[in-house]
Amino acid sequence: MPDYEDRTTQEFAEYVRDAARRAGYDIDSPRGGGRTALARDTGMSQSSVGRMLAGRAMPDPAYLEALATALRVPLPDLLVLSGLISREAFAGEPQSPRALSPREAAADLGIKDPTKVQLFETMVRALLTDQNIAPEERSDESGAA
Repeated sequence: MPDYEDRTTQEFAEYVRDAARRAGYDIDSPRGGGRTALARDTGMSQSSVGRMLAGRAMPDPAYLEALATALRVPLPDLLVLSGLISREAFAGEPQSPRALSPREAAADLGIKDPTKVQLFETMVRALLTDQNIAPEERSDESGAA
């Protein structure tokens, strides 16, 4: 594999590892289940996820959309980092932020304890209800939860 491809694969792996941690996947602990959960959420095999996270292989492009969704990152970022398209291909296209669910917001804030995540979700739903905003309506608005 040429040096450029090695560097691209390593940069992609670093980006995905960081995004996976931010999304709440415990990819560092052998028994954390994060790699298995990421494989399940993306439709990738566990061995493909392992090779991708280790920087030994790129995922099949067919999985990039599911990977972007699972990691809550913009698909164009994955397309550029994977080398499939150039950064210039998306220059000038504004990225509107996607509304987060309460669970996603908790993960982004680093809340990992299941009891605390549930408490956070309940509190956010109560606040949205007090504002007469149904959770499904909130996800249509711009901005984060």
